Amino acid sequence: MFTDRIKEDRAFAAAKPGLLDAWLSGWRDSRFARIVAEAGQRLLSPGKSLTVRLSQGKYLSLSGTRYCRVECRRGAVWVTATGDGRDRVLTPGQRVTLTHGGKVIISGRGESSEAAVRWD
Repeated sequence: MFTDRIKEDRAFAAAKPGLLDAWLSGWRDSRFARIVAEAGQRLLSPGKSLTVRLSQGKYLSLSGTRYCRVECRRGAVWVTATGDGRDRVLTPGQRVTLTHGGKVIISGRGESSEAAVRWD
């Protein structure tokens, strides 16, 4: 049994990859393939989401997000993000999508504010 295993290892070590194998291994290791794989993973994987109730003076801070969507469900919600340059106040039914990476701060404006947040 042991000698058969050694013969198999030698036979596989002597085998040379064909042109198709060499091309596929080079393509698999390329930057383009990694970008396509990451995009497919983001597209097919569920993002993180939560619904949060914020009263006056309470806030939610998200850091390291590449994509963030905030929707106001009730009351008014104040949203600011690094790299965006402006603050937004959302009322029920309004939403904002932030695509800059960085920190996002969501704060309640009033006693009973509710926001739905989805990020990646």
